[in-house]
Amino acid sequence: MSLSLPFSYTTLLGTGAGIWVAYLWLLFTTAKRKVQHIPTIGPDGFITSYISAWRYEFGKGRKMIQEGYDKYPGGVFKVPTLTTRNGWLIVANGTKLTEDIRKATDDQLSFGDASFELFQTDHLLGAGKSISDRQTPYHVSVVRGALTKGFSSRMEEIRDEFVQAVSDVMSIGTEWSSFKVHKSLLPIISRTTNRFFVGLPLCRNEEFCRIQESLTVHLVAAGTFLNLLPAPFRPIVGKLITKFPSANRKIEKHLAPLFQERMEMDAKHGRKWEGRPADVISWLLDAAPDHRRNLEDLSGRVIALNIAAIHTTSVVLCNTLFELAARQEYFAPLRSEVEDAINTYGWTKEATTKMRKVDSFIRESSRVTGITAVSMIRNSRSDFTFSNGVVVPAGFRVAVPADATHRDPQYYEDPHTFKGFRFVDESEDSEGFNLDSLRNQMVALDTTFLLFGNGRSACPGRFFAVAEIKAMLAHLLMNYDFKLPNDSREPPTPHWLGHTRLPNESAEILFRKRKE
Repeated sequence: MSLSLPFSYTTLLGTGAGIWVAYLWLLFTTAKRKVQHIPTIGPDGFITSYISAWRYEFGKGRKMIQEGYDKYPGGVFKVPTLTTRNGWLIVANGTKLTEDIRKATDDQLSFGDASFELFQTDHLLGAGKSISDRQTPYHVSVVRGALTKGFSSRMEEIRDEFVQAVSDVMSIGTEWSSFKVHKSLLPIISRTTNRFFVGLPLCRNEEFCRIQESLTVHLVAAGTFLNLLPAPFRPIVGKLITKFPSANRKIEKHLAPLFQERMEMDAKHGRKWEGRPADVISWLLDAAPDHRRNLEDLSGRVIALNIAAIHTTSVVLCNTLFELAARQEYFAPLRSEVEDAINTYGWTKEATTKMRKVDSFIRESSRVTGITAVSMIRNSRSDFTFSNGVVVPAGFRVAVPADATHRDPQYYEDPHTFKGFRFVDESEDSEGFNLDSLRNQMVALDTTFLLFGNGRSACPGRFFAVAEIKAMLAHLLMNYDFKLPNDSREPPTPHWLGHTRLPNESAEILFRKRKE
C-alpha cells in the first residue's frame, strides 16, 4: 500500500498536467486559427509564442509594437500576450484604421469590456458593485458634465492646496535638495485633487489620501497579476489579494459625515439649497439612480475618480518635470508666459488657457514619453471588419499604436528630437487662437496624438487634468529652480511592463527656492 500511494499520486499529477496542457493547446489552436490571416510579430507556435508573450510583458512590449508598426504600415498585426483572454493583442496601424475604431459602436468594439477585463474589476472590486456595475457608469457622466464645467470656479482652491501640499511634503529650502519625484508627487496630487473632489478638511486627512494613493498602485498591479493567471484561478486569487473591500470601508467611514449631511439637507430643502457645495459628492448624488444613492456606492465612485485622476496626472507631470529639468533653456520663456498670464488673469482657468507654451511643452513631453505603447483598447463583441478588409473575430482585444504613432515622421517633423514649443502656432490672432492652435492643444483629440485615446471613450477628465497639471507646473516654475542630478541633460530611463510605461521610482530631481 505504501509503495502504491506515491505512484498513484504521481500518476494523478501527471494525468492532470497532461489534461491541462491539452486544454491550453486546444485554446491556443482555436484562437490562432481564427486570426491566422493576421501577421504575427515574433514566433507563433504553441511554446514559442508563450515565450514571446513573456518577452512582451516583461521589457520588450514597446519594441514589439514598434516592429509591427514599421513592418505593416497602414495594416494590422498581432502580438502574443499573457494578459488577453485568448493570448493575442491585435494592433491596427495608421490614421484610417484608427478612425475605423473610433467610429465603431460599443456592440462592435467595447471599451468597457476591455477595461473591466484589463483591470479584472469583477474579481478585485466585486461583480456588479459600484464601479464594477457595467449598467450604471454614472460617474463617467459626472466627469463629462458637472466636473468639467465646475472646476474653473475652483482653480484658486486647487492652486492653494497644491502650494500647501508642496510645502508640507517637500519642504524645499534655499539650498539644493534631492527628491524622488514620483513618490513626492503622489501625496501632493492626491491632496490637490481631493481639495476639488471632497474639499477641506477631508482632502488633508492622511489616511483618506494614503488609501487613494496606494489603492491606485495596488489595483493596477493586482489586475496585471490576475491577467497573468489562468482564467479559472482568477476569482479565487482575486478575493485573496484584493485590498479594495477593506479600503472602501475605510473611505466610507471618512465620507459618512458628508454623505449624511448632504442627504439630510437634500431631503429637507431639495437639491438646490443655498450653500450646497459644488463638489463630487453633490454631483454623484445628483447623477445616481435611486438604487445607487447609498454610501457604499458613493465611496466606490469617489475611489474610481481618484484612481483615474491621480495616476494620469502624476505620470504626466512627473515626465514633464524630468524633461524640463534636463532642458534649462526652456525656463525663461515658460516663466515669462506664466508671469504674463497670472498678472493678467490671476490663478484662473482662463490664465492656464493662455499658457500656450506651457501647454505645448507638456504635450511634447507626453508625445516623447507617453504612458503606454498602445491606445484605444477595445474588445470585439462581434466580428469587426476594418476598412482595408481585415476581419477581427469576436472575442479579441484590439488597439492602436500610440508611442510609434507619436514618433512617425509623416506626422511629426524630426520626431526623435524634443521640441518643447512644437505645438505653438506663431500665427495666432490677438486672442491667442486659430484653428490649428486649437487642434494642437493638449486636450484636443487627434488620430496622431493618442495620450487620451479618441472617440466616445476618450478620457473624459482630460480638461480638468490638463488645467491642473498646467497650474501645478506654473507654480513650480514661478517659485522654484530645479535640475537633474549632476546637471544631467538626459531624462532618466523609464521602465516598461507590457505596453505600459512605469514611472522611474528611483529617479530624482534637485529643487531649491527660486532666487530673485
